[in-house]
Amino acid sequence: MEIGKINLKNMEFSEEGPFIEKFIWTKSNYKLMLGKWKIGIILEAGYQLLKSVENKESCVKLTDQIYFQNMLFPYPYSQPLTNEELECFCRGLKLISNQIEKLLQKDSYLKIALRVIQFEDCNIQNEAFTASAIQWASETFKFPMPQISVYFNDSKGQNGIYLFDFSLI
Repeated sequence: MEIGKINLKNMEFSEEGPFIEKFIWTKSNYKLMLGKWKIGIILEAGYQLLKSVENKESCVKLTDQIYFQNMLFPYPYSQPLTNEELECFCRGLKLISNQIEKLLQKDSYLKIALRVIQFEDCNIQNEAFTASAIQWASETFKFPMPQISVYFNDSKGQNGIYLFDFSLI
């Protein structure tokens, strides 16, 4: 195991339940400032290592081993997300799921939950939720942040738009 890396493979489960009974919460601050306006997303998400996933109906299955649960606090503690915005967040987790699964035992499950997210409504694009999920996971599980190419296009939209390229992940 490398220094600074999280190794979830060596964790053992107790007979009473999951190894990590409570969520481990971490914060992340995604910033993008390339064009005329900036995008900023502050979020708090957590993970729980489980022997089995109960209440699967309240979760989104990302892979056979990774599930997502929306646990967003009500406004003003967190901003609500639309279904499309939540799908974009989950897309980010799916894109790097192979990095996360390398850390898991074969017979274990990981539940990831989002409980707080803050951003400026007028300065947001859905792709930023994808990028913020990737950044949170890379910081939390200690793997290198994958390369996301982003360009600002002045000629699109009223004030320009950011163009995200996730193809290198």
